[in-house]
Amino acid sequence: MPNDVAILTEEAPWGSDTDACYIIPRGDVLVVGGSFHREDTYADVRPMEKKRLMKNAHLMGIDTEKSPIVDEWTGFRPHRPSIRLEVDKHVGISEGIKVVHNYGHGGSGWTVFVGAAKQVATLLGHGDKQ
Repeated sequence: MPNDVAILTEEAPWGSDTDACYIIPRGDVLVVGGSFHREDTYADVRPMEKKRLMKNAHLMGIDTEKSPIVDEWTGFRPHRPSIRLEVDKHVGISEGIKVVHNYGHGGSGWTVFVGAAKQVATLLGHGDKQ
């Protein structure tokens, strides 16, 4: 049975459409993030990026003076202009095996995954089942 999740968006003094920010509690640390640099493969957190992330964390109510940085890293995410969600009819190990491509959600994956999963079920002929 599906569960409903509520999400609010509010105007805030941090971030923008091109300068996102977020904080995710993870055990005894907070993950502070929110950057996207197209076609950038620099493997370290740049000093100006670290400063921006700390400023945003402070604006979001984190006492950055009392919260030391315990780790930092960069990650590389493939990017495409749109979601690919389709059944590939040309790939398969044997007769009756279907390969579903469901990727390219980018940073919106957590908001669209339920709809994408329902579309996969429909593509596989199971759209009437929950």
